[in-house]
Amino acid sequence: MQGVTPLRTVGHAQASPDPTLLGVHLLAGVGSGLLLALGVAALSRRTSRSYLLVVLALGALVGRTVVSGLAIFGPLEPSLHHFAEHALDAMVATFLLGAIYYARTTGAVAAEGSK
Repeated sequence: MQGVTPLRTVGHAQASPDPTLLGVHLLAGVGSGLLLALGVAALSRRTSRSYLLVVLALGALVGRTVVSGLAIFGPLEPSLHHFAEHALDAMVATFLLGAIYYARTTGAVAAEGSK
Protein backbone atom coordinates (compact mmCIF):
# COMPACT_ATOMS: atom_id res chain seq x y z
CA MET A 1 0.00 0.00 0.00
CA GLN A 2 1.76 3.06 -1.20
CA GLY A 3 0.93 6.52 0.03
CA VAL A 4 -0.44 5.31 3.35
CA THR A 5 1.47 6.41 6.41
CA PRO A 6 1.40 4.15 9.46
CA LEU A 7 -0.41 5.36 12.54
CA ARG A 8 1.85 6.61 15.25
CA THR A 9 1.07 6.27 18.92
CA VAL A 10 0.80 9.47 20.87
CA GLY A 11 2.04 9.50 24.43
CA HIS A 12 -0.15 11.26 26.97
CA ALA A 13 2.50 12.06 29.53
CA GLN A 14 5.92 13.58 29.28
CA ALA A 15 9.04 11.89 30.64
CA SER A 16 9.27 14.44 33.47
CA PRO A 17 5.91 15.89 34.53
CA ASP A 18 5.36 19.58 33.89
CA PRO A 19 4.71 21.53 37.13
CA THR A 20 1.67 23.17 35.53
CA LEU A 21 0.23 19.77 34.64
CA LEU A 22 0.82 18.55 38.19
CA GLY A 23 -0.86 21.68 39.56
CA VAL A 24 -3.91 21.17 37.38
CA HIS A 25 -4.14 17.54 38.48
CA LEU A 26 -3.79 18.54 42.11
CA LEU A 27 -6.61 21.07 41.75
CA ALA A 28 -8.77 18.52 39.94
CA GLY A 29 -8.11 15.94 42.64
CA VAL A 30 -8.88 18.33 45.49
CA GLY A 31 -11.98 19.68 43.73
CA SER A 32 -13.41 16.28 42.86
CA GLY A 33 -12.52 14.99 46.33
CA LEU A 34 -14.43 17.88 47.94
CA LEU A 35 -17.41 17.25 45.67
CA LEU A 36 -17.33 13.58 46.62
CA ALA A 37 -17.22 14.45 50.34
CA LEU A 38 -20.19 16.81 49.93
CA GLY A 39 -22.04 14.13 48.00
CA VAL A 40 -21.42 11.56 50.73
CA ALA A 41 -22.64 14.06 53.35
CA ALA A 42 -25.80 14.69 51.32
CA LEU A 43 -26.30 10.94 50.88
CA SER A 44 -26.07 10.42 54.65
CA ARG A 45 -28.87 12.96 55.17
CA ARG A 46 -31.12 11.79 52.32
CA THR A 47 -30.63 8.12 51.79
CA SER A 48 -32.09 7.66 48.34
CA ARG A 49 -31.03 5.79 45.26
CA SER A 50 -30.66 9.05 43.30
CA TYR A 51 -28.18 10.43 45.82
CA LEU A 52 -26.27 7.15 45.80
CA LEU A 53 -25.97 7.29 41.99
CA VAL A 54 -24.72 10.89 42.15
CA VAL A 55 -22.11 9.87 44.75
CA LEU A 56 -21.00 7.02 42.49
CA ALA A 57 -20.65 9.49 39.59
CA LEU A 58 -18.55 11.79 41.77
CA GLY A 59 -16.44 8.81 42.82
CA ALA A 60 -15.82 8.04 39.15
CA LEU A 61 -14.59 11.62 38.73
CA VAL A 62 -12.11 11.07 41.54
CA GLY A 63 -11.11 7.80 39.88
CA ARG A 64 -10.51 9.65 36.61
CA THR A 65 -8.05 11.97 38.34
CA VAL A 66 -6.31 8.99 39.96
CA VAL A 67 -6.01 7.23 36.58
CA SER A 68 -4.56 10.35 35.01
CA GLY A 69 -2.08 10.75 37.87
CA LEU A 70 -0.96 7.15 37.47
CA ALA A 71 -0.37 7.80 33.78
CA ILE A 72 1.73 10.87 34.57
CA PHE A 73 4.02 9.02 36.96
CA GLY A 74 4.39 5.98 34.74
CA PRO A 75 2.75 2.91 36.28
CA LEU A 76 -0.13 3.08 33.80
CA GLU A 77 0.61 2.70 30.11
CA PRO A 78 -1.05 5.12 27.65
CA SER A 79 -3.42 2.59 26.06
CA LEU A 80 -4.78 1.45 29.43
CA HIS A 81 -4.97 5.08 30.60
CA HIS A 82 -6.99 5.98 27.53
CA PHE A 83 -9.37 3.04 27.96
CA ALA A 84 -9.82 3.66 31.70
CA GLU A 85 -10.65 7.33 31.21
CA HIS A 86 -13.28 6.54 28.58
CA ALA A 87 -14.74 3.82 30.80
CA LEU A 88 -14.93 6.24 33.73
CA ASP A 89 -16.57 8.88 31.49
CA ALA A 90 -19.19 6.30 30.51
CA MET A 91 -19.73 5.46 34.19
CA VAL A 92 -20.25 9.13 35.09
CA ALA A 93 -22.82 9.56 32.33
CA THR A 94 -24.61 6.31 33.21
CA PHE A 95 -24.78 7.07 36.93
CA LEU A 96 -26.07 10.61 36.32
CA LEU A 97 -28.68 9.47 33.80
CA GLY A 98 -29.75 6.78 36.25
CA ALA A 99 -30.03 9.32 39.07
CA ILE A 100 -32.15 11.64 36.92
CA TYR A 101 -34.37 8.81 35.72
CA TYR A 102 -34.86 7.41 39.19
CA ALA A 103 -35.58 10.84 40.73
CA ARG A 104 -38.14 11.58 38.01
CA THR A 105 -39.93 8.25 38.27
CA THR A 106 -40.09 8.20 42.08
CA GLY A 107 -41.09 11.88 42.10
CA ALA A 108 -43.93 11.18 39.67
CA VAL A 109 -45.17 8.26 41.79
CA ALA A 110 -45.03 10.39 44.95
CA ALA A 111 -46.91 13.25 43.22
CA GLU A 112 -49.65 10.87 42.03
CA GLY A 113 -49.97 9.35 45.49
CA SER A 114 -50.54 12.77 47.12
CA LYS A 115 -53.50 13.63 44.84
